[in-house]
Amino acid sequence: MSIPDFYIKIYMFSYNKPSINQRRFIFLKVIKKFFINGMVLTLTSVFMRFVSVVFNVYITNKIGSVGMGLFSLVLSVYTFGVTFATSGVHLASTRLVSQELVKGSGVGVRIAMRKCLAYSLAFGALSFVVLFYFAEPISLKWLCDIRAVKSLKILAISLPFLSVSSALGGYFCAVRRVIKNAITNILEQFIRIFLTVTLFVLISGDDVESATVAVVIGMSVSEILAFIVSFILYVFDVRKNTKELKGEPSSNITMRLLKMSLPVAFSAYIRSALMTLENLLIPKGLIRGGVNSDAALSSYGIISGMVFPVIFFPLAFLSAFSSLVIPEITRYKEQGEKKHIDYVTRRIFKLTLIFSVAISGLFIYYSDLLGMFLYDSREAGFYIKIFAALIPVMYLDNSIDAVLKGMGEQVYSMRYNIIDALVSVILVYFLLPPLGIKGYVIVVYVCELINAALSMQRLFKILTLKVNIFFDVFAPVFSIVGATSLCSILFHFMNIKFSFTASSFICGLCISILLYYIFLRITYCVTSEDEKWFTEIFKSKKNV
Repeated sequence: MSIPDFYIKIYMFSYNKPSINQRRFIFLKVIKKFFINGMVLTLTSVFMRFVSVVFNVYITNKIGSVGMGLFSLVLSVYTFGVTFATSGVHLASTRLVSQELVKGSGVGVRIAMRKCLAYSLAFGALSFVVLFYFAEPISLKWLCDIRAVKSLKILAISLPFLSVSSALGGYFCAVRRVIKNAITNILEQFIRIFLTVTLFVLISGDDVESATVAVVIGMSVSEILAFIVSFILYVFDVRKNTKELKGEPSSNITMRLLKMSLPVAFSAYIRSALMTLENLLIPKGLIRGGVNSDAALSSYGIISGMVFPVIFFPLAFLSAFSSLVIPEITRYKEQGEKKHIDYVTRRIFKLTLIFSVAISGLFIYYSDLLGMFLYDSREAGFYIKIFAALIPVMYLDNSIDAVLKGMGEQVYSMRYNIIDALVSVILVYFLLPPLGIKGYVIVVYVCELINAALSMQRLFKILTLKVNIFFDVFAPVFSIVGATSLCSILFHFMNIKFSFTASSFICGLCISILLYYIFLRITYCVTSEDEKWFTEIFKSKKNV
């Protein structure tokens, strides 16, 4: 069944009042499509994150922790530029296209995308002008490092292309054409790696500025080429797959675009500005505490450039599904299917906790091995262990944010992110000078807990979500503790010692995961009903 056919059926069913069995089939069909696309995105995202982590290790070895510190500062400014360039267009294009598809309007889809592309191009061009022409004062007054000027100017060139790509990505997400998005992302990553490695070969010496420039050239060129590929795929896709949809387009698309994007954009500006300020204050706070400039950049580089990429790497397994949650929840809301929203959210909540608790326990248990194997650094392993305990909170907050955006609650979500960023800036300013890098660890913990608590409070307010503390929280924690402890005992009795090799890590990881699943079944955290539900989705092959 093609996607246009599928939406035509939904559109017709909304008037023909389908039977319970027909409605159940449609729901299972949607869930099946959701999981298949989710798996495609997950495999792509995991592959991309894996390549990114390996590439990050390569870059770290090339430019060192001081270079990673400078690169992280440049990225903090660039991130604000990206926020302004995109200005909420990805969410807007996803929701607008989803709504027009539910109406069965191919013309509406094309109009919505034209307006989204014009919107993104305007903001992308403006962001380029600002960052390119103010690169020098930003480097001198904000970053206090003239070596950042060239990098910022090069990155500015990519902003218009990245902005339009964001709108196109929202379209592909809404129409569930995830493979085309995946192809573009993989191509972009490999172009970036090829160019960066080539430029590293051409660079002579250990000049930090030149090395940073090599990395950002790879980023910018890959973004431009990825845009070209995405746009070509979009042109062919939108012509082919919307011509069968004959419904009338909405009359207020422009106003809805602005209402969806601008509140998110303004909130994102504030949050991104606060996060950029926080990133700039971290090395300055360490310097105020008595640490010299290069040592401050080194400490900042270890956490932001080495530890956080590892901590967030497994999020690739969830982020793919989270991106697909937004259009699915939007469609259910448009159709008034509140029970389906509650059901899907409950499943997401449970799966996120099971997954994130496992990752947290495994990272804590294997932190020393990861630090030495990836970076040959016990300090990196120590901080991986410290931040691993916060993984369930971080990952769950990510999933909840996706549900809130799908429900049209993006303003609340961004409000909580602003509160998080504001508290973070205040704490960084006051805690880092006396406590050093330990103060930054406290800041991350406090802010992540505040953000997650506010998001959960809003989710429970708008949905009738029931959480079983024992089965959803305590059972996964008990299971991962039992799995890693038993794994350690087995290795002890078998007289096997861990070494800092890939084989040791993979062997221990596989045994721990198998034991974790066994413990989940023993504690009834995962039941035969859950497995039956998952199997039923992929057995749904009949047509209505």
